[in-house]
Amino acid sequence: MASMSLQASTYYTHPLSNDVKTLQVITDGDFRKLPVIDNTENSSLEISFDILSDEELFLQYQVIHCDAQWEQDDLSELDYVDGFQPTRVTDVSPSFNTIINYWHYSVSFPNEDVQLIISGNYAVIFHLESDPDEQLAIACFSVTEQMAFVSGEVSGNTDIDFRQEHQQLTLQCTWSQSKLPFLSPASDLHLVVTQNHRPDTRRDILRPSRMEASKAWYEHDRDLIFEAGNTFRRFEFIDRHYATFGIEQLRYHAPYYHAELVTQQARSGNFYRYDQDQHGHYLVHALNNVDDEATECEYFWAEFKLAGAMPPKGSGNIYLTGDFTYGELTDAYRMDYDPELQCFVGQVLLKQGHYNYQFLCGQEWVPDFTSGSDPRATLSVCEGNYYEARNQYDIYVYYRAPGARFDRLLGVAQLEP
Repeated sequence: MASMSLQASTYYTHPLSNDVKTLQVITDGDFRKLPVIDNTENSSLEISFDILSDEELFLQYQVIHCDAQWEQDDLSELDYVDGFQPTRVTDVSPSFNTIINYWHYSVSFPNEDVQLIISGNYAVIFHLESDPDEQLAIACFSVTEQMAFVSGEVSGNTDIDFRQEHQQLTLQCTWSQSKLPFLSPASDLHLVVTQNHRPDTRRDILRPSRMEASKAWYEHDRDLIFEAGNTFRRFEFIDRHYATFGIEQLRYHAPYYHAELVTQQARSGNFYRYDQDQHGHYLVHALNNVDDEATECEYFWAEFKLAGAMPPKGSGNIYLTGDFTYGELTDAYRMDYDPELQCFVGQVLLKQGHYNYQFLCGQEWVPDFTSGSDPRATLSVCEGNYYEARNQYDIYVYYRAPGARFDRLLGVAQLEP
């Protein structure tokens, strides 16, 4: 089994082995929801992934608690987990009637073996039972206390342009003064905002523009201005015999299916065109009377093509982005120029389903939140920026009181234009 070393100092959801595919964290059975549960029994989430293998591998997982920057904090396991660690993964199933053999692994939270005691960020590290140093995947999620509530608006009228290429957020955060009587928003609150859950768009907001006893406003903040971007492109491979939406040609070369996607054009400089997307999420799905999509869906090579998009000199390479890339700009998702086809080409091994994607221009990068936002990626070259874009903004509200040893997660919200 080929393993990949962890390249970033922060934790984020991604495989650590080339054999691990389709790593997902799904809340309440809805692939569109954030990987967040509350500290009651009102919600649950499932971490799942496949390992391309003819034989079952016996795995264990370890849960660690992280701060707002997704670095491991100084807490002892006894402070955040009630249970014994590491814990064995017991929900394992082989693929059925597929050309490529794989094993499907799944872990749900909360579960009987591991009870999470406090709120905040959690990283789950999966490793071989026989060798704890052989790590295969990391999955991240959060637990919220639902004690702070965020409202606001997304506007194309920003402090730097008017209905052109950016969107600006105005936020209002409220909390119960009786439950949090000593909270000082200027020093204790830490807001994290991302656009379409892309880690390279992360903004850390530390100070409100004004405040009252149990309310804080975040207005006219340059860190709350985002490139507007564009609608996600879509395709689906849900039938092994027919080319479905977004696919130009479907063929089989042993041992894989190959789905050649329709050649795309750069959309910068054009008019905005609305389409109903899923903000980068993907859904594993197949037709033809599949009983269990987790174990009966095939793997295929998705072949992407982008014409007429030469990045400016010195701006970097072109990469694919979407939930299936885990926020990484690496060789695995880079588009290479083919002079014969006169377009950029790239391919990714995916599981049957519905997919969203876009083309980013930037330098090779893996998520690292310790230095604040990282402006190395832009949609403007290939996708353009249109203030009308229906982006989704995720807001996390962290709280660390003076002398506290960890970041509590008071609340989570989502905003759209």
